[in-house]
Amino acid sequence: MHARKVWFHPASIVVAAACFTAFGAQAAESTFPQSSESSPALTPAQPQAAAPGAGSEKFRQLRMRCETDVPSGKASGDICDEAAALLVGEELPDEFREMREDQRVKIALRLLERGVDSSNRARGRAYDWYNRVGFMGLSAFADPYRAKELMEMMEKSGYPGGVLRKIRATTSILSLTTSEAEKREGCATAKKLLSGGKLDADSARIATEVVATGICTGYEPPK
Repeated sequence: MHARKVWFHPASIVVAAACFTAFGAQAAESTFPQSSESSPALTPAQPQAAAPGAGSEKFRQLRMRCETDVPSGKASGDICDEAAALLVGEELPDEFREMREDQRVKIALRLLERGVDSSNRARGRAYDWYNRVGFMGLSAFADPYRAKELMEMMEKSGYPGGVLRKIRATTSILSLTTSEAEKREGCATAKKLLSGGKLDADSARIATEVVATGICTGYEPPK
């Protein structure tokens, strides 16, 4: 038996090749879409320069004064508190943008310590970090002894922020050793101080937090 010979006309070969080429091109286009105006999402984004931190120059000036003018008595330690606040706020100075929070807090505490001799605001802010209770009762910055020293300094100077920080602790749901009478007294004191309108921003924030607690809400002090 003779094998059947199959002959293809040259024209049919050309048509088949063209169809195959067109099909392959269509498949490639669907698999790897080309960037175009109709698909802007596929166009690589152009890198944009990061905007400079709004607090960069301000922090540099405050830090310089905290380290020079405050120790020499030429400026109040409030300046150190302002510098420290920028390190743990939202508008970070440029050089600290990539730094971990715990590292920034350590630098902030060093600045605050420079201001505690002449600033109740610096004392209160440093106290908050040293007295902080973290997850599972642990905190990398906890220092009960130093916190006690700073509280004594605030009380001795008559700073309302020191009183309010104590009240905040006694009116907390975690406070199990404070009597009901002491908690009500704390609520009354916090409301009185807040209504006086003479608190600094930090103290006013604490007073507001206290009077909004479940223990103080709805409680009216005696006239």
